[in-house]
Amino acid sequence: MQTKQRKSASPILIAIVVLILIGAALLAAISLNQVRAGEGQFISNLWDRNPTEAAADPYLAGDSAALPIPPYVKTIMLLGSDYSPGSGHRTDVMLLAAFNLKNGKINLFSFPRDLWVEIPGYYPQRLNVAEPLGGYELLGDTLAYNFGFRPDHYAIADFKGFKLIVDWLGGVDVQVTKHMEDSCFFTPENWCVVEPGTVYMDGDYALWYVRARLNTSDFDRTRRAQEVIQAIARKALSPAYIFRLPSFIETALDVVETDMSMADMWLYAFPLSKFFRQDIFTSYTLTPNEAAFYTTDEGASVLLPNIPAIQAILQQVFWIE
Repeated sequence: MQTKQRKSASPILIAIVVLILIGAALLAAISLNQVRAGEGQFISNLWDRNPTEAAADPYLAGDSAALPIPPYVKTIMLLGSDYSPGSGHRTDVMLLAAFNLKNGKINLFSFPRDLWVEIPGYYPQRLNVAEPLGGYELLGDTLAYNFGFRPDHYAIADFKGFKLIVDWLGGVDVQVTKHMEDSCFFTPENWCVVEPGTVYMDGDYALWYVRARLNTSDFDRTRRAQEVIQAIARKALSPAYIFRLPSFIETALDVVETDMSMADMWLYAFPLSKFFRQDIFTSYTLTPNEAAFYTTDEGASVLLPNIPAIQAILQQVFWIE
């Protein structure tokens, strides 16, 4: 199978979903007096995870044991590629967001697109093949079979909306951890270089930074994407911007496709509205210890997952004690 050029979209995905959730939370907080009377029942319904339904999931009996995710932890699988709603695509970016509705924290976990996994009903293939092949259902089956969990919800968008987010924020200050250089189109030299430290980036610059490929790996691109995610979150949650978020929801919804209803978003956002702060995110990524470089019999370069090691990280992501 011919592999398309990889394009990283995870910052737009997490930014859009988080901005939508925060915006909805603000609206919930503003109208708190009107809804407080039903809060106990509201939270109880939100945390209700049906153990019988989970136990009946046939794919959770696959290659790995089912992870006992607490009922107050909700998960969204954020997908990105060269995509527009209703068109063909390849999910080159897969970022899991776990929302803890007890403490208001959000854990982020990046799945490398090249993870070599069993896709139920098909041959072993890269993880990013599952969603285009069979939609959210097959991706959920694949994650359940290989890693022992099924996301509660999904969202997908393309990188074209990335500039919209970053430029709407007036650019972001990214905490760069490693030297990076590659060709770019927006400088006279057509070459961009960044050094470790705080670097201001507008939409074009940030998009280049997360997509640059020269002398880099999936692990490097994952790290850079999460650096930009943190920068977006810091600015979006700053006093100067947080009360502008509701006005941005309608625009954001135009560039993201999700199985979440507005009611779902309110359910997620209402508990989080009590915890507005900039330190709500913790990022988790894989290393070669959990995903080793591997060449298949057909000559494809992939990442071979160490399932027990990855599940150990997922237990932290899901706050499993």
